[in-house]
Amino acid sequence: MEAAMADNVSEIQKLYVEYFGRPADPEGLNFWVSAMNQDPNVITQIQHDFATSAEYQANYGGRSNHDVVEAVYHNMFGREGDAEGVKFWTDALDNHILSIEHVVSEMVKAAQTAHNADSVVFNGRLAVAVEYTNHLDTAAEITAYMGPKAFDISSGLIDSIVDLASAAMARDPGVIDANIAQIVGSAQGAEAPHFVA
Repeated sequence: MEAAMADNVSEIQKLYVEYFGRPADPEGLNFWVSAMNQDPNVITQIQHDFATSAEYQANYGGRSNHDVVEAVYHNMFGREGDAEGVKFWTDALDNHILSIEHVVSEMVKAAQTAHNADSVVFNGRLAVAVEYTNHLDTAAEITAYMGPKAFDISSGLIDSIVDLASAAMARDPGVIDANIAQIVGSAQGAEAPHFVA
C-alpha cells in the first residue's frame, strides 16, 4: 500500500514538472494523489485536467503548438528542443494526431527508455520536486507557496537542474529550505491567486 502511494506521489509530481515546471503544492498533491489512490486509472483524466487547468492556460494559453512543445522540452529536460523532435511533436499537435497530454507522456517515455541525458535531467527534477513539497511542512510555508510569484521562485530551482551535479546541489536540504524561505519572505507570494492544478 505504501509503495503504491509513493508511486502515485511520483506520478503526480511528474505532471507538475511536465506541465508547470515546478514542485507540487501540498494541497494539490494531496488532492490528486487521493484521487489516484481511489482509482489508479484516473491518471488519464488527471493529465487532461492539468492540460486544461487555469495554471496551464495562464502559462501557455494563446501560444502556438510549436511554442508549447518548446516549453515542454524546457520544463522536462532543461533545454531547447532539437529541430527534428520539435517538428515531430508540433506536427502531431497541429494535425490533431495527438493531444498535448499524449505528447507530454510520450516525450517522457522516450527519454526514460533511452536512459540518456534527458532522462538524467528529468529524474533529477522529479526527485527535487518530491523533496521540495516534503519540505513545505509548516503552515506559513504552505500558505506562502501559492500563486505565480511563489511558483516562479520554486521553478527557478527546478530550472537550475541540467545534469547530475546540479541535481545533487538542488536536492540539498539547505538549498531547498533557502528557496522556500525566499518565498515565505516575499509578501507577493501570499498575495497572488492560488492555482491547485
